[in-house]
Amino acid sequence: MSEDRLWLTAYDWSRSYLLPESVASNIPHRGSLLDYGGWNLARGVLVELCRALPATPISLLYDEPVQRRNRMRVAIRITAHARRADGHDVRVIYRSERTDTEPWPEFWSVAVNGFIPASGQDGRRPSPPWIAHTVAQTLRAQLGQ
Repeated sequence: MSEDRLWLTAYDWSRSYLLPESVASNIPHRGSLLDYGGWNLARGVLVELCRALPATPISLLYDEPVQRRNRMRVAIRITAHARRADGHDVRVIYRSERTDTEPWPEFWSVAVNGFIPASGQDGRRPSPPWIAHTVAQTLRAQLGQ
């Protein structure tokens, strides 16, 4: 995959992702002014996942895991659950962590049904369309298609 398809573009973040009311979610189904950027990222992961597979969205969980006592670590975890047309469920977990202290270590990963096909240790995090593309390619490889 080419480097330019891997990372964020301005267009990736200009989209407004909307979830159907049928989706079980712990965040709002629609974005609004002054929302957390992480919430739009979470909605984007589920929407782009369903677009890439194709699949029906089931649930979305946005979580900020317990922080260290010094509050210097920032972490998010997004769990997206969708059902493919063949009836198989897909669960994607996207994690992103960073610290605000030297040497500023950063980490992100994408897990598909428990398998981690992609991760990185830098600040260039993948966009929702790239995460969905990675999931689709991983499932194709697992199914031998």
